Amino acid sequence: MSSGKQSRKVNTTLALAQHLGLSRWTVSRALNGHPGVKAETVDRVKGAMDALGFSPNALARGLRGGKTGVIGICFQTFGTPVFSKKLIALQEELQKAGYRAIIELIEENAEAERQVIRHFLSLKVEGIVFVGGPIEGNLEFVRELRESVSVLAIDPFVKSDLPRIELDRSYAMRISMEKLHEQGHRKIAILGITKDIMYGAERIESLKDVSKELGLRWGEDVKVLSDELSKGMDYSEGRMLGERFLAEQSDCTAILAINDQVAIGTIRILQERGISVPEEVSIVGFDNLDCSFHLHPTLASVDQRIDYFTKEAVGLLLEGIQKSEPSRSRDKRIKPAFVPGESIGPVKPQ
Repeated sequence: MSSGKQSRKVNTTLALAQHLGLSRWTVSRALNGHPGVKAETVDRVKGAMDALGFSPNALARGLRGGKTGVIGICFQTFGTPVFSKKLIALQEELQKAGYRAIIELIEENAEAERQVIRHFLSLKVEGIVFVGGPIEGNLEFVRELRESVSVLAIDPFVKSDLPRIELDRSYAMRISMEKLHEQGHRKIAILGITKDIMYGAERIESLKDVSKELGLRWGEDVKVLSDELSKGMDYSEGRMLGERFLAEQSDCTAILAINDQVAIGTIRILQERGISVPEEVSIVGFDNLDCSFHLHPTLASVDQRIDYFTKEAVGLLLEGIQKSEPSRSRDKRIKPAFVPGESIGPVKPQ
């Protein structure tokens, strides 16, 4: 190649083709994985791209009918630390599969969600992932998209016939209650879990069922403490509910909290009031945040198995993109895992 070609800036497919002395059509076919292109030609094109630092414009390829390698992610909420972990894991798993993610964060607003969907479609995304969504009013709109783009709902707030993957929160409540029961606890307080919060109805129904199976009376042996004026699920909420627990549920020997943040806030209040955990009160959280292992005592919790969860989610999404026959159910529930911690122990002898 001449020094003139080597010094020419390569920032388009046409420039790359001229640099290599190939037709633009050949380079385009090589970039799009066309089976009619020789392997040595594909290697030559890719080698030149690496050497020149050239990356093809995904949107331009999509507008010409090629694959963009882009996935749109519509995130319904960003309220707790575990949501950010899910987002990072999802992005990393997509990158492993050769895809790039465009991420939009929205609140519970149907029109905002529709605008995000239209934006994704204008970019010719190959798939759309809804985390928490889609909103009920947009279900029919999203169903119609499945003819042209792969769609996946992750932990949707609203049940539908869309391909989806979700955490089995019923199982999470069961294993938490069973662990407390194994330690001899027969008076248990539920902090912050009500049927009108996200995923709350499923968790409450499971708690009622498990309590009955264990011979515990709902509302007497198992009591719910919540703050009807607040939807908070953070450390401050844990402190407030911890104060209420001390004032109203002194006969309970164990606590099952809505998440780790609330559990940690509650532990802090108990310790400030001279109540020992787990000698006097055992506590179980939910989410298994990284900080839980560094507490004293370490926090028993439920782990959502986020890495496995997102790997399965991306697998379902790719099945839709490749239009292959699904090798597994398009409605998948992932069982979480109980993580033991020092915050749970046997009932103190009377």
